[in-house]
Amino acid sequence: MLRIGICDDEEIMLDEIHKSLEKTLAEQKIFSLTSVFSSAQNLLYEIKDGKYFDLLLLDIEMPDMSGMALAKQIHTLLPDTLIIFITAHYKYAIDSYELNIFRYIPKNQLNDRLAHAIRDAAAIIQIQNTDTYIINSQNHFERIPLKDILYIERDNKNAVFHISTKTDTLRIRKTLAEVYSELNPDEFQYIERGYIVNLQHIAGITNTDCILTDQTRLPIAQSRLLDVKKKLNEFWRDKV
Repeated sequence: MLRIGICDDEEIMLDEIHKSLEKTLAEQKIFSLTSVFSSAQNLLYEIKDGKYFDLLLLDIEMPDMSGMALAKQIHTLLPDTLIIFITAHYKYAIDSYELNIFRYIPKNQLNDRLAHAIRDAAAIIQIQNTDTYIINSQNHFERIPLKDILYIERDNKNAVFHISTKTDTLRIRKTLAEVYSELNPDEFQYIERGYIVNLQHIAGITNTDCILTDQTRLPIAQSRLLDVKKKLNEFWRDKV
């Protein structure tokens, strides 16, 4: 699923971009969650509050903050987010490329050029998202390679990530069910109601414990024992 944001201070143009985007996404069978903003400041507040976007479609000339200034801050907060400028002002094209903007689309060519830009952006985002998990919380954004995740445990309403390359944990306010739905189901498995384990980090299984490659021992539910063993056998068989 792509997380897309649109920002334009002109309500009519904002609606036109939104409709054109939704039409393009439907034609290309791309599932997305789209948010619209009529203020650059409101979009920036959302990002600073922890909201993540894969792709942003921005106007350049806006009264509260220019698209150029907004893009500079976005690149600091969300360095992997792709930005498309949609504007009526050609004079900004050179500057937008200097900001490492993904595309520049004149408003009078929106319908002709948006579909191609969205298709290319979706392909890049898919590559970026493959084999990584995005940790996105207030004031923190990080892509974690799936191979580095040892396990995830439940802590009240939080999911706590234990990473092989880090001494500290990463915590996000999500349920384990939400996290599991975002992971590759072929590589991760519930071993108990409060634990999801990366199959490639399982070193051994006893009747009561799951032993990880870093020697961590986690409890394994008897009701899940056979499923975990079967899933682990299938995982390693596919790797041979």
